[in-house]
Amino acid sequence: MTRDHYWYWLCNLFGIGRLTISKLLEEYETPDNVYNEDDDIVMSLISSGRRYNITLSDYVNSKNVDNIIYSYERLNENGITFIHRESSLYPEKLRNIPDAPYGLYLKGTMPDSDKPGIAIIGSRNSTHYGREMARCFGRELARNGITIISGLARGIDGMGHRGAVEAGGYTLGVLGGGIDVVYPQENYDLFIEMEKSGGIISESNMGIRPVPGLFPHRNRIISGMADGILVVEAKEKSGTFITVDQGLEQGKEIFALPGRILDENSKGCNNLIKMGAHLVTDVSDILEILGEMGFSDGEKSDMENRIFNIDDVKNLLAPTEKMVYSVLSVEPKFIDDIIAEVMLAPGEVCMYLNRMEIMGIVFEPTRNFYSVRL
Repeated sequence: MTRDHYWYWLCNLFGIGRLTISKLLEEYETPDNVYNEDDDIVMSLISSGRRYNITLSDYVNSKNVDNIIYSYERLNENGITFIHRESSLYPEKLRNIPDAPYGLYLKGTMPDSDKPGIAIIGSRNSTHYGREMARCFGRELARNGITIISGLARGIDGMGHRGAVEAGGYTLGVLGGGIDVVYPQENYDLFIEMEKSGGIISESNMGIRPVPGLFPHRNRIISGMADGILVVEAKEKSGTFITVDQGLEQGKEIFALPGRILDENSKGCNNLIKMGAHLVTDVSDILEILGEMGFSDGEKSDMENRIFNIDDVKNLLAPTEKMVYSVLSVEPKFIDDIIAEVMLAPGEVCMYLNRMEIMGIVFEPTRNFYSVRL
């Protein structure tokens, strides 16, 4: 077997965790030394730990060479690359974090280590405003050459990824379950797109279901791969803060979008700002901090450029169209409410909305609800 096979075997020993692997490597230095040591001696070391669930018989059976090679080759057949601590592909940003993973599984490609990365995270049960902000910041940061990192989850995570994909930028998803398990299923198309043009990594092998206990471990990799963490929307008590706490422990910069003080989904962000997180209202706020960290400031904020482009398009609107546009916001508004506010004929309002959709400044997120496009 090759060194890769030995690492693969050690990382997939069922019934032990990273602490036990750490203990074994501290004693024997390399996975092949562990493999070649007397089984009883290795098991005595394993059983001296607090948490293990492997018998001597299980351990002996795990060393079947044919099974190890067959399982390893199945990864290649499914377009998956196994990466371990000695691999050239192992991310440098993860080497220095506490409890760094010993093995990772990759679909797609790893991010450029020379480019800065921002993790975009927040509530799964996010508002339309939060999702649009995540998409917008993901898009504009990606246009500035920033790697977008998140957990491919419902809500803020997925929208941050989608924004980066829209911009043709690179985005990295970190899974809580097996590398081939799409969760949630609504992000299947995003998963496939990121596999082609970005990257997806996991600490878990194929077929492992994403149980709740795996997500805190996943979050340390999200923060570890990033240079900064942007919290878009989070309640006062949110699982998002697990990633924030891990990021602080790893020395990462924390950014947060402010929100309305009575909005439950913004209380977490507002509290972060009170505790010292960078207040963000524009991409340039993040680029400036990255510049201070030694990364290039890049060009003028693309979000600002986008706003200017929208203003140019709005100048082409007729006065009545501008009136319809002026009553819209990021939060979707029902067509009947729009008609009541502008006091124009329903057919006329629908005609204007359709035209502005074609122009790219308005969109219909759900049937008969309209909002401005950022």
